[in-house]
Amino acid sequence: MTFDRRKYNPVRAWSAKGKFLTATVRALFGLRRLFGAKDWESVWPEHHEDPLHMKKAEQLYFGHKYYYRAITSAEKELNTETRFHLSDAVFKKDSSFLPDSEITLSAGGDLMPYASIHPDHCAGLWDEIGNDFFGSDLVTANLETPLDRSKKASFVPEVMLNHMYFNANEDMFNVFNGNLKYKSYNVLSVANNHSLDMGVEGLRSTMQFLDEKGISFCGAREQEGDVFSIPIIEKKGIKVGFLAATFSLNAEQLPPDKTWMCDHLALNLPHPDISRLVQQAKWAREQGADFLVAHLHMGCAYQPYPSMHSVNNIKQIIEETGIDLVLGGHPHNAQPSELIHVTDPFSGEKKESFVVYSMGDFVAYDIFKWCHLPLTFRFSIGKKGNRTKITAIESRLLYLHASIEKGKIRHLKFRDFQSCFKAETRNAFDAETRKELEELKWFADRYLYRGNLENYPFTS
Repeated sequence: MTFDRRKYNPVRAWSAKGKFLTATVRALFGLRRLFGAKDWESVWPEHHEDPLHMKKAEQLYFGHKYYYRAITSAEKELNTETRFHLSDAVFKKDSSFLPDSEITLSAGGDLMPYASIHPDHCAGLWDEIGNDFFGSDLVTANLETPLDRSKKASFVPEVMLNHMYFNANEDMFNVFNGNLKYKSYNVLSVANNHSLDMGVEGLRSTMQFLDEKGISFCGAREQEGDVFSIPIIEKKGIKVGFLAATFSLNAEQLPPDKTWMCDHLALNLPHPDISRLVQQAKWAREQGADFLVAHLHMGCAYQPYPSMHSVNNIKQIIEETGIDLVLGGHPHNAQPSELIHVTDPFSGEKKESFVVYSMGDFVAYDIFKWCHLPLTFRFSIGKKGNRTKITAIESRLLYLHASIEKGKIRHLKFRDFQSCFKAETRNAFDAETRKELEELKWFADRYLYRGNLENYPFTS
């Protein structure tokens, strides 16, 4: 398709109210343009996206890229035309490394409490991908909502216009967790900008809920003495540690006497203090962790490339912690991946770390169309002697298909994105879905596949 940014509508509301609100907001932004207001086509380099400190101009920029005109270019400094496509930035299998033991890790993005994430709408959500995703030795994602059963559930509105305070319920969590048809998640990150939506007690309740379900969590803790410890899970003799941190807690803040409770670091500002992550990584290595995974909730939403501050800060984190795999969250749409070459700060050995800047939304259904393209990964991790490394990478773009009737979402289902273009599948979709798929294909081909994800094909 030929992409015309001026004609492209980045959002797809489904209800009459949602369509009216989005049309109104888009009309207001159009009116601003008539009076000469700025049209942001590229990433705003200084934008940090922390609601607690956002100025009016940044709020307008955020609404502009979400409702009105999509960001299609990165900062010039990032040099995206080559950066994510260079041979040094692409993982290559080391044929000389023959592991004695090997495990697989499935990773997904953000699990978010939209009203449509309900058993009535999601009975078949996982049917096409559940066995593959939950079939790995380890399964992880980002739980981007509290789950406090003592409080009323609070969902993401169809059209987001104000501060939002999330709270999932157990029925919704069961949908997140494969409708209880498969093996559960092993680890979930609970460090994100919605961690304190139900306050400190809501975060505590979330951790207690996960404890009850036998699911480990990273990025927060119930006891101050555990501030530098992280979950380490052993499978087939390979010990994998999980860290997490978030750039923001939205308009909320941890009480001064409880800053230990959640790993809130200024990850979207230059040269952040990452000493807590360094101490956690050091502790994990001392406990025998062979491989470290970090869920980093940072970056800026609704843009195809990471901001330069994300790229620089993640490189700093890897150099100082020796983390082997970074799983990025918060941008809500998928972004490219990159191999980083560093010297391990603890062993002094040369190593490679793999970064996924954003996996996008996972179990969620937003009106922003690029969010309907979740990115999942399956990593093979091998160990031989005292060396542990990634031995294979498979990526899989999904399409979250919504069956919409009379202004309501009736069914949600994950589909393999590439398979959606087979004639028999494509022809079964309605016209609006076919149009959205063509738009998403343009996005995926331009920003994700070319020279990047195409190097990591998925094999079922």
